[in-house]
Amino acid sequence: MTEAKKDLREQITDRIVASLESGVMPWRKGWTNEGGVAAGLPRNAVSGRIYSGGNRLMLMMQGMDKGYADPRWLTYKQAASLGGGITQGEKSTPIEYWDELPFHRRRDVDITHNGARVTLAEAPEKYAQTVKLSNGSQVDTRQLVVESGGTKYSWRQAERSLNLLFEKTSHAFNVEQCNGLSLEPITTAKDRPAVEKIAAVEKVASGMKLDGLTLGHGGDRAFYSPARDAVQMPNRDQFESPEAYAGTLLHELGHATGGENRLNRPLSNGFGTSEYAREELVAELCSAFASAETGVQFDDKNHAAYIGSWLETLKADKHSVFAAAKDASKAVDYLLEKSLVVEVDKDVGLVADEVQVDPVKEEVAKAPKSRAKKITKPETELEI
Repeated sequence: MTEAKKDLREQITDRIVASLESGVMPWRKGWTNEGGVAAGLPRNAVSGRIYSGGNRLMLMMQGMDKGYADPRWLTYKQAASLGGGITQGEKSTPIEYWDELPFHRRRDVDITHNGARVTLAEAPEKYAQTVKLSNGSQVDTRQLVVESGGTKYSWRQAERSLNLLFEKTSHAFNVEQCNGLSLEPITTAKDRPAVEKIAAVEKVASGMKLDGLTLGHGGDRAFYSPARDAVQMPNRDQFESPEAYAGTLLHELGHATGGENRLNRPLSNGFGTSEYAREELVAELCSAFASAETGVQFDDKNHAAYIGSWLETLKADKHSVFAAAKDASKAVDYLLEKSLVVEVDKDVGLVADEVQVDPVKEEVAKAPKSRAKKITKPETELEI
């Protein structure tokens, strides 16, 4: 008996599982390559639109595997529209998209007018007021009855309840797999000065503080407290480098996007639960996406503690990593959106708004008094 061909999600999940089982997180793989990660999140070369969810993850991993420094992707037809083509021998990367099957095209749906079954002469636009029937008459959609599975619907109800979404596969090529494209060159992440990378993180953090988040310093742990809506960081000089500080900060800001006044992800689950591990996966992918966009990397020395839980979840549900990637996409997009409203003072940066916290003495230091925010003693709470 021939084994059924695995769908795209099964293939991607199997690939991630195999990588995790070998101790490698595939979305970090390119961080150790000489070329570094691409300068930005995967985006369409023609429209400029950044891919989201699972497609963002798939294209980023593929780019890392192949060493592409350019984050832009396009289809065969789009390459032709730019005056070029695909280099001989190059293979595409499959991506998924969703199409909609309108209810009036479903075989299990009947449409009646004055009690008689009718068919449409042409496909109407969505939310159309009138439709043309196969007998040539024009009928108000309010006069039609739609029936499926013994249940009757109005035309509007059918549009809301009976239209079906289904997955389809497209094929993308990185611009480095193409030739003759009429495209401007792009600066790679390795060419971006470290000061620019850190400045990008400063804008993100400043944007989140304008959004109500408290940023404190002191102690030896980095975490986000949902109860206080606060990110707590060790002092800068406790990190190996400014980049290490910035990468850790980005990771914790990723957790903060899940606050109930933001994207409202479940953050109240204790360490060791599958929900806790899932949130760590979301934050991990958010860090990977943020790294692609800012060039600042996050290296969690404790990630091995979560791999077992991630594997258990991925093996049980092929959709789980795509759901996590979707939440991570929303998280990093939220961070980047908040950074757009901030103009960081080059002479001030984060320092002017930072709160230095002594976890024992509960004192505020190393911040101008006029702009310092008082931090009350942390209560017992979940720390992520």
